Amino acid sequence: MKKSVTRYVEKAVAAVAAARGVAVAGLPEIAIELPREKSFGDFSSNIAMQLAGRWHDNPRAIGAALKAELEKEDDLVEVTVAGPGFINMTLDVACWHRCLREIAAQKSDYARLDCGAGQRVLVEFVSANPTGPLHIGHGRGAAVGDVLARILSRAGYAVEREYYVNDAGNQMQVLGRSLRWRYLELLGARHGEIPEGYYRGEYLAAMARDLLREQGDALVAVSVAEEDEVGLDFFTRTAADAILLGIRDDLKLFGVDFERWTSEKEFFASGKVDLALAELKEKGVLYQDEGALWFASSRFGDEKDRVVVRANGVKTYFASDIAYHREKYERGYDLVVDVWGADHHGYVPRLRAAIEALGHCPESFAAILVQLVSLSRRGTPVAMSTRAGEFITLEEVVREVGRDAARYFFLTRRSDSQLEFDLELAKAQNSDNPVYYAQYAHARICSIFRKVAEEGLEIEGETPALGAGLTLPEELELIKKLDDFTVVLEAAARTLEPHRVTYYLDDLAAQLHSYYNRNRIINEEGKVSGDRLLLMTVIRQVLNICLTLLGVSAPEKM
Repeated sequence: MKKSVTRYVEKAVAAVAAARGVAVAGLPEIAIELPREKSFGDFSSNIAMQLAGRWHDNPRAIGAALKAELEKEDDLVEVTVAGPGFINMTLDVACWHRCLREIAAQKSDYARLDCGAGQRVLVEFVSANPTGPLHIGHGRGAAVGDVLARILSRAGYAVEREYYVNDAGNQMQVLGRSLRWRYLELLGARHGEIPEGYYRGEYLAAMARDLLREQGDALVAVSVAEEDEVGLDFFTRTAADAILLGIRDDLKLFGVDFERWTSEKEFFASGKVDLALAELKEKGVLYQDEGALWFASSRFGDEKDRVVVRANGVKTYFASDIAYHREKYERGYDLVVDVWGADHHGYVPRLRAAIEALGHCPESFAAILVQLVSLSRRGTPVAMSTRAGEFITLEEVVREVGRDAARYFFLTRRSDSQLEFDLELAKAQNSDNPVYYAQYAHARICSIFRKVAEEGLEIEGETPALGAGLTLPEELELIKKLDDFTVVLEAAARTLEPHRVTYYLDDLAAQLHSYYNRNRIINEEGKVSGDRLLLMTVIRQVLNICLTLLGVSAPEKM
């Protein structure tokens, strides 16, 4: 209904503008909002105040003129001008009944939007180094990225998901040395504490045991000498391949798939990093200083310039990131979205500077920063010892609480807010658990339809004006909530904020449970209200869409 009301206001503005002899072109976008107080009506607009400066008139006078035009619309039963010039509008109840029928007719295609207009979007997320298993922080990034991709797709964007494998650089050599040390330790060729700076996790010890079972002591000849780069390469590849395979399995368990997996190592091997730097040099934004090659990122809003090639000739990670994003634009994406950990916040301006230097609009790049996750049980923190290389893995969390709860919990707060994940709450089967509460709303409605079908109950009120009997305030509020879903979904897509869908789902489930507990869909005589059955149909329909967007199941029984 918001779109209809927007058209009414646009029409009124055009009529008042014509009467005043002023041009309509260039006027501000008309904003239609939900009023702060329900008593103010269904919708509100501040357009009169926006026009006051342009038309050099009192906003209340402009509001009065707009009110006179809006009162000509049959769907609007009341129009008022409040405060400094807010226009409040109340729709005829019949409009809401018609709205409910229209949503019902769309079925699963409701809220399938075209605001994206087919623009190509690449969402890159997780992209964890293949040096260890995914932990809960990666899980939150995976949930945010995957759900954002689903939302953008439903909003009419052409979306692809990508995982960037950071398999180049010193970290990979450290990984290889760490596995080699563990292998030699099993053979008695290494003793004492694993060297400082090596990866210490139990996953490497387990990997070494597997190698020993498969190879015995056959690898000793290429292992003992620390300077043996051939042997090191073997251990590095073995560890990286095994870890990456585990990452793929964990993401599959979590319900996340990628259209593309891209290797950082390949960017160096193929010469793409050199090509990117050559282009920047040609554009005059690279310079030599103290033996290093610098990118003049401060010219594009960064706080300082950045090194892309060190004095020893080694290219930085930033250089490969420039090459990687250069290729993203070469592939033809209109919007490039990166989901990063919050510790990367300082990286955003330098990468945006590189994108602008390469000739692309910096606004076509967006970075979503995901804050830390802390684990608890019934409010008591779960200790994690990073010094010993131990941490709670994503797989452990998913296997304990289930995929649905894990995904939902990661999206219960804004991505840039810290999140406490209570493992016991995530498993609870009561209204305190938000995912259970939302899924139970869907199952509860399904139980109504099962009873109607199994007992062959008589349905009352099946008329062309089905829904006209829904006159209770809470029924109308539910219809308004259902109508608002398209607005929420479009906002989530435009702002790249997937948590908006979770918040909406929480509210809708709460309204449904409250209504169900106070009203009968099936009366004591076993007759079913067709109007309320229609309402339940549409609520279930929207609940299903929301849960699907979150990658969470919509159970019919609980």
